[in-house]
Amino acid sequence: MKEFDVENIFTDIVVGDDKPTALATLAQLFADKNGLDRVALTAGFNAREAESTTGFGNGVAIPHAKVAGLTQPVVGIVTFETGVDWEALDDAPVEIAIAIIMPLDDPNKTHLKVLSKFARKLMDDAFIHNLKQNRHDAMALYTLVNDEIEFN
Repeated sequence: MKEFDVENIFTDIVVGDDKPTALATLAQLFADKNGLDRVALTAGFNAREAESTTGFGNGVAIPHAKVAGLTQPVVGIVTFETGVDWEALDDAPVEIAIAIIMPLDDPNKTHLKVLSKFARKLMDDAFIHNLKQNRHDAMALYTLVNDEIEFN
């Protein structure tokens, strides 16, 4: 399993307009695809959201969680058919979620490095534009992110 794989990109997912349902759906998608515990992953996403929103702004969120059973990070993208009320920093609905799922044991703080890479790119208007423009095409999203972000 690679850290970022096209198999972990899901486009045009129907979730309604509320964050808890969206997070549960993300957990289900990534748990099924990666053999993770759906309940633990949902709890991890929700616990992180309870600290502060992961709605970064410009229609993008970066939900993240640490879970047992992983040996390396999983990064994935989910695009929603309609915007989700994520309580984002700019109050805009979220159309794209970039999920980062990390091993529970993360002594090198890899999750912070991955989050930092995405946070920097999400300040780039051209990157945001390209994410949104390609939101219906998993392979285009995969290529865009692989070209723009260096994974270890």
